[in-house]
Amino acid sequence: MNKMDRKKVLVTYGWNRIAYIILRSLATKGIYVYIGDSSPIAMSRMSKYCKGFIKYPSFYEDPRGFVVSIIDYCKKNKIGIYLPVHEELFVAARFIDLFKESDIIVPIADFDKLLKVHRKDSVIKYAESLGIPVPKTFMPKDFYEAEELLENCGYPLVIKQINTNSAKGVFYAHSKEEALGILRRIKMGKRDAVVPPILQEYVAGSGYGVSLLFNKGELRAIFTHKRLREKIFTGGTSTLRVGTRNPIIEKYAINLLESLQWHGVAMVEFKYNEAQKKAWLIEVNPRFWGSLALPVASGVDFPYFLYKIAAEGDVHPLLQYKTGVKARWILGDILAVIDEIKHTLNPFRAIFNFFKFKNDIYDDFWKDDLYPFIFEFFYYGSKFLRTGSINPVQSALLEVDKL
Repeated sequence: MNKMDRKKVLVTYGWNRIAYIILRSLATKGIYVYIGDSSPIAMSRMSKYCKGFIKYPSFYEDPRGFVVSIIDYCKKNKIGIYLPVHEELFVAARFIDLFKESDIIVPIADFDKLLKVHRKDSVIKYAESLGIPVPKTFMPKDFYEAEELLENCGYPLVIKQINTNSAKGVFYAHSKEEALGILRRIKMGKRDAVVPPILQEYVAGSGYGVSLLFNKGELRAIFTHKRLREKIFTGGTSTLRVGTRNPIIEKYAINLLESLQWHGVAMVEFKYNEAQKKAWLIEVNPRFWGSLALPVASGVDFPYFLYKIAAEGDVHPLLQYKTGVKARWILGDILAVIDEIKHTLNPFRAIFNFFKFKNDIYDDFWKDDLYPFIFEFFYYGSKFLRTGSINPVQSALLEVDKL
């Protein structure tokens, strides 16, 4: 076997700005970064920093075919490190032995650990066992029980499918009748038709995320941000956020991942009531996250630190950083304003808020590399014209349990 080159990295899910931030982080430090995606118009492919591109089969439709294509491409180009960005992470973890046999390092947690924190039911149970506060949650065994439980729930009510990411598969009901309608639509849908969603009390507070990097159970980096605006009016991916510190939720997040002997990156999401100084764990994102540009700009370069762990075995811990930096996702913030206008009676306030906030950096706009920004608009625009949705992969929820 030809020796694989640890100075070469493959990053997948290249249409997304997360992959682009990883590409910039590594390429500006002399690392050769290759991009993969199922779409030929992936924004990261258009970057001047991209060394090569692979168009792979959809990991939603053909997981094994996806893995085989990735490994073959890495072998052909002697790429020694692979960094999955989105839900392809679960596919890579399920077939991790194939990567090891090919001498390709994939710095991620074991599949069972990924599944434990990804599933909305199991992560709530596990957090409770550690004494981490969570919203009051009902976990019905079937849809019949779910409908009966609606009598005992308060409203508004959050209804979450078991396998979700971002705002996909998360619904808000303000009455029993509305909740019944949501349950019936889920039951009739193609995904999670057998497994009922969880029912969760709505907790009032600001959205916070604690991002962490672990090396085989040892904390290596931490960063906390507060959400200032989200793409979907009812909640979801942040489009404007600020770096901060919050010792209460940071302690919870570290405890959760440390107890699992975590390896790689993850973001633990919370609702935090600032008046009451009370927090609730909402979910865990066991991979890179949408606000990645903010910690990098604040001095916590998660992509590079993860690369160093993969290539060299470890990295010096970084637990302090600059706070107060604000980052905006331009395209996402435009979509957020559009969605807010659709759901409020005061469109002028939404427009005013868009121009009111000042940010320090952008997720997707860089003067030295404009093509990715242009193609990001082109990608979202083409998907919107085809589906009418502002979420390009709205139906893409990987059925992780079936891998």
